[in-house]
Amino acid sequence: MTPDRFAQLAAAHGGDIGRWPQAVREAARSALAADPHGLGAVLAAESDLDRLLDLAPAQSADAALMGRLLEAAPRPRRSGGAWWAGLAAGLGLAAATVAGVAVGVASGEGDRLDRRADAILAAAYDQPEPDAAAELLDEATDL
Repeated sequence: MTPDRFAQLAAAHGGDIGRWPQAVREAARSALAADPHGLGAVLAAESDLDRLLDLAPAQSADAALMGRLLEAAPRPRRSGGAWWAGLAAGLGLAAATVAGVAVGVASGEGDRLDRRADAILAAAYDQPEPDAAAELLDEATDL
């Protein structure tokens, strides 16, 4: 344990190593044994502060103070905003569904038009009369 870490622990937990967290007590005692003058002075300074704090009477909050604290506490927000957010999400999903159906229908329509165009070309080459090909072309453009 470094002297800086020892000083940090003493400042946080006081001058009595017995009050320190169990995980660091043994390392703190070893460090103190290695440098009793330097680290002992740190513990002595923190022990003086501990004695002063021990002299102060323990205070507990009375009911009036607790009431004022509870009254001044911020109130939780209403969940109305969550309802609107849910509605917006639902509407967004509905719009995406409608757009997907429209794209699907439109792409299916394109395939049907391609088949019609192929039929028109086949009819034009099979039937040399221009009127029959023109009728099929008019029928295809009415879609």
